[in-house]
Order: sequence, then structure tokens, then C-alpha cells
Amino acid sequence: NQKGGEGKTTISLFLSEALSLESKVLLVDWDPQANATRLFVNEPERTVFDCLGYRKNPKVSVETVIIKINENLHLLPSSLSLANFTTPFERDDFELLKEALLPILSSYDFIIIDCPPSLGLGLENALIAADYILVPVQTRAFSVQGLKDLYETIQKIQTKANQKLKLLGAVFNQFEGNRALSGLSESVKKYFPVFKTNIYRKESIPQAQAKRKMLSGCDKETYKSFMELAKEVRSKINVQEK
Repeated sequence: NQKGGEGKTTISLFLSEALSLESKVLLVDWDPQANATRLFVNEPERTVFDCLGYRKNPKVSVETVIIKINENLHLLPSSLSLANFTTPFERDDFELLKEALLPILSSYDFIIIDCPPSLGLGLENALIAADYILVPVQTRAFSVQGLKDLYETIQKIQTKANQKLKLLGAVFNQFEGNRALSGLSESVKKYFPVFKTNIYRKESIPQAQAKRKMLSGCDKETYKSFMELAKEVRSKINVQEK
């Protein structure tokens, strides 16, 4: 979702952790704000930007950049330097992330890409590298307004660059109950299927992140929601791949 504040980083972080309880997971911080990275390390020596070889910069191996959070959860960190990745100079610039990840694809069961809040070169690289799309959406009118543009971007990538790209669906984030949900839900469903699992608005989420804690620092309901989301992600992928 190109709108800021929809919960892309929170869902990327906690979904990665939930999936890692049973699978090997790599979280790719693909946002120059590097919020996911700073949960674990302030100033990584190298980042995903160094793996791209953008504008003929020296290209380093992705294996040397990955940070091991625990046995099953690894991080490919980001930094503000990724903000320079904005203008394509060559046709191949749209596939730099895909090429960077190729050597380690078989090492992980899931690779989660935390995308930037934009529709530019960064997002297109992520969509070309990806197999599936999950779209965080707040249950508020402003959150729905940009979905048409996002959907058209996805369609363009599916047609021209990545025919295998599939929609898993939209996840309602910072959910506050059923009030006004039905109309917003129908608006979202014009473009994306909707997950059954909702992520509720809880103060424990930003509090845990401020203390650099993951799901263990959140309340039981949030923990349960992300376990259910991980289960639903697995189920949807299994259906798609049959």
C-alpha cells in the first residue's frame, strides 16, 4: 500500500516472526526509513542497497549482508541510502532486487519484503521479485482511496514483467470493530480479496516496538491474531499452488 501509516512494517515484522516458528524466514527491509532494521540494529555495516549494483556501484553478495536474528528468522537490513534508488537508468534496474535475492531463494521457506510507501522504482522491484502480494489497509476512508492506483500498478507488473505474481489479499490493520466496516470492505473487495484475520488497534504494538521487542512484548490478542494470520497466509498459498 503506497499510503504511509497502513502498517506495512508492523505486519511484515510480526508476520515474519509468526511464520518463523515453523519455517525459515527472511525479512527484507526494502524501505529507506529502515524501521524494521532499527528494531534489531542501529547502523548495519552493509544493507540491501549494497546488494543491488545500482548505477554501477560495487555489488556485494547478499549472503554477507544478512543478519541472523535467531535460527529461523533472518534480516536483510536497509538504510537511508536506499532513498537514492529512485530513477531507472537501464531496463535491468527494475529487476535488481530479484537478481540480488536469487542466490538465497532456496535457503528460505518465506521471504517477506517490507515495501516503501510509494509507487516508484522500489515498489516495482519488489513486485517483480515477489510471488504473492499482501496489502495492509486501515479501516478508514482515506486508506481505501489509493487502492485503485496500487491495483493498476500490480496489473501492469503482472502483464509486462511478472506473470506469476498473485494476490493473497488485503489485511485490515489497526482494526477498531465493525463500525462502518461493511462499506469500506466492499470498496476494498473491488480490487483485492480480504483476509478473514484482522489486526486490531492495540497500544501494546507500538509499545513493544519502542522497547525493541517482537510479538512477545505484545498482548495475547495481538499474538493470537498474528498466529492466525500466518496460518491463513500458509493456507492461501497452498490453495494457489495446487
